[in-house]
Amino acid sequence: MEHVVLVGPMGVGKTTAGSELASRLGRPFLDSDIQLERRDGVTAAEIATRDGVERLHTIELEIFLDMVEADDPSVISPAASVIDTEQGRKILDQSLVIWMDAPEDVLAERRGSDGHRRHVDEDEATDLERPRRSHWERLARTRIDTARPVAEVVDELASEVRRVEAGWKSA
Repeated sequence: MEHVVLVGPMGVGKTTAGSELASRLGRPFLDSDIQLERRDGVTAAEIATRDGVERLHTIELEIFLDMVEADDPSVISPAASVIDTEQGRKILDQSLVIWMDAPEDVLAERRGSDGHRRHVDEDEATDLERPRRSHWERLARTRIDTARPVAEVVDELASEVRRVEAGWKSA
């Protein structure tokens, strides 16, 4: 067994579905935003405002690297920005990556300012996600549409993880 890493744009539901998936699989759940707040005592939004987006992305990569060092196979929800660096992509290539996605209108509705996430307008979100999509597509074992009830999303995630792990055991 290896880490299950949920990737995708801001607002796609990585934290919500990831915590439920981890519970179903009996694994720890490691979320970038939660780890960042524990480590630095501030939110991603606060770091972006105070130190800039580039610094935030550097910190998010550091946190991701710490999360993948966990001894127990975990469900990991990294910041979307980890895919922007070659180092982040190399680490993702060594894990079971599942790309979570949703239509733009669903993402826009979910991305409303929730306090912990930095605010991005839809033009900026599109500019950020466009180059990331090709990486998500290349690195992910599968793509899951999250524009439906969380329970259905988690059912599909759990089925995919079990299917992959059953294949590894039989290989």
